[in-house]
Order: sequence, then structure tokens, then C-alpha cells
Amino acid sequence: MLSIAQSFARYPHASASFDGFKDEKMIMRYIELSTSVMKVYCDIYSLDDHAYMMISNESTITPIGQYVRLLWGFSFILGPWRMYKMMDHGTQIGDPQEVVLRKKKKRFIHIELLAIQQAFWGQGLMRQLIEYVKQMAKERDCLCIVETDEKVKMEKYIHLGFRLKKVRNLHDDMNLYDLYYDPTEDCDKLEQEERKNEQKRTQ
Repeated sequence: MLSIAQSFARYPHASASFDGFKDEKMIMRYIELSTSVMKVYCDIYSLDDHAYMMISNESTITPIGQYVRLLWGFSFILGPWRMYKMMDHGTQIGDPQEVVLRKKKKRFIHIELLAIQQAFWGQGLMRQLIEYVKQMAKERDCLCIVETDEKVKMEKYIHLGFRLKKVRNLHDDMNLYDLYYDPTEDCDKLEQEERKNEQKRTQ
């Protein structure tokens, strides 16, 4: 979990999640706690320990003991007042895709975390993990969802086949980007390409 925390703490682009965090050490403690809880209920995929992805789905439930542990830990790391403000603000920006899909009783795959170790940035590891989870979505015939508070990452997800569903404003110019991948849209594109190729052959 330490290497995951380091990947987030040393990422060069601004993250709204860490706005106001006083130093890298504070970010690492926050991420280490989050990932130690997520590994209890998420499926974890790794590329030779160079890149990590944690995913959940519609049947995933956070154990109550882990939820309490998370709240207690955040209160200790951030301070009770800051944690309260973060949680209160989170309730005001609208439901995330996960909540909406659960209410509709829809199946989904949720990318809870995707991190690449700094030494392996720019080597296509994010693409490998994304292609893997997209294939899972095709096999389950469901949406794959993800959210990020970094514009650079949002653009990477779009480049890798995701679509922007909604932008939720956190504060000032800080946004949370809700993205999704729909495997049926890939099928539609393939059918269109096949029809075009068939038309060319018959001309």
C-alpha cells in the first residue's frame, strides 16, 4: 500500500482531494488508510507491482467495521472539523454514479483506484489495466464507471474510451469528473465500421 500512496503523493498535477493538505506525508497517510480499507472489499489487479487497480461492483458492500475504521482514521489524520466539512460538502454535490446505478439496480464495475508507480509512468501500464477492465465490462454486459478530480486524468480516461457523464463542482475551480465506459457503444462502432467496409466492397 505504501507504493500506491507514494504514487498519489508524488503525482505532479493538482488534485482537489488533497487541497489544503499540508505536505506529502499527510497525503500518504490518507491514501494508505483508504487503500488498506479498500483492499478488504475490492478486487485488486497488479502489473508486476508496477501498477495497481482496485475495482468493486454492484454487489460489493463495505464492512461496517472497516467503515468505522476509515472514519476514525480520517478524523485523526485530517482533524474532526476538516473531515466534517469534506463529508458535508460531498453530500451537496450530488450522487455519484455508483449510488445512481445501485438505486436503479443496474450492474456495474467501479474503478475505485488506479495507480502507477512513478518509475513506470508513460509506459502504457494504465492502458493495459483499462483494456482489462473494459473486457470485464463486455463480458458482464455492464457499465464501467470511474471518477477523478484531476482534469489530466479525466482526459486520459476519455482517450482510452471513456465518456464524460457529469462534472460536479467541489469548490472554486475544483471539479469531480464522472466518467463511464459502455461496451455496447463499442459494439455499435464495430457494426458501423463493418457496414462501411461492406459498402466499399460492393461498390
